[in-house]
Amino acid sequence: MLTIRLAREGRHKRPFFRVVLTEHTKPPKSGYKEVLGWLDPIKHTYHLEIEKIKEWVKKWAQMSSRAAKLAYKESNDEMFKKFIKHREVQRKPRKEEESQ
Repeated sequence: MLTIRLAREGRHKRPFFRVVLTEHTKPPKSGYKEVLGWLDPIKHTYHLEIEKIKEWVKKWAQMSSRAAKLAYKESNDEMFKKFIKHREVQRKPRKEEESQ
């Protein structure tokens, strides 16, 4: 199964990510089929090739949650919403709450 996900590039304390199309069993840094965009978390900039991503999703490629969030943010297309996973934050009760 093909997956669209982020692959970390860059150097120590200077991350840079590529949005890549790869086989889901391969490690993120090894042998991807196509680069579909990039993300620079330090400068808060990114660029995605939305048309290519849509083509691959129509050919049954899956997306990671983070890649889907970036694609939805750039295009506002409902197609990407189904890949976004919402997680609930589980917090430990405070000591004050435990004693009551």
